[in-house]
Amino acid sequence: PYSMRDGEEDLLHHDESTWYMGKMKREQAEEMLAGKADGTFLIRESRQKGCYACSVVVDGDTKHCVIYKTTTGYGFAEPYYLYASLKELVLHYQHTSLVQHNDALNVSLSYPVLAPPSR
Repeated sequence: PYSMRDGEEDLLHHDESTWYMGKMKREQAEEMLAGKADGTFLIRESRQKGCYACSVVVDGDTKHCVIYKTTTGYGFAEPYYLYASLKELVLHYQHTSLVQHNDALNVSLSYPVLAPPSR
């Protein structure tokens, strides 16, 4: 039988309210992600002006990486500033590991922090 499950998971990533937290301190992000499954993530404004931060659970621990906004787009590092929006970046890394940018981040952005628990 056809399952809606995969489609529903993609839809959550399309809904920025499930993962974009706006102004949020690093400590608040860590509290929100504490005890969550690996791959649970949120995006917030970074203290660095014009940048954002991605907070993601890896091996039960919350890690943070900067998302830069450049004239060519959003991304974690050269030459990956390709994404026209934070949502495009999130959709790409939903299925792609962050390990290419940081050896400590062998994880993809699987679960938006505010997504309802999957049944």
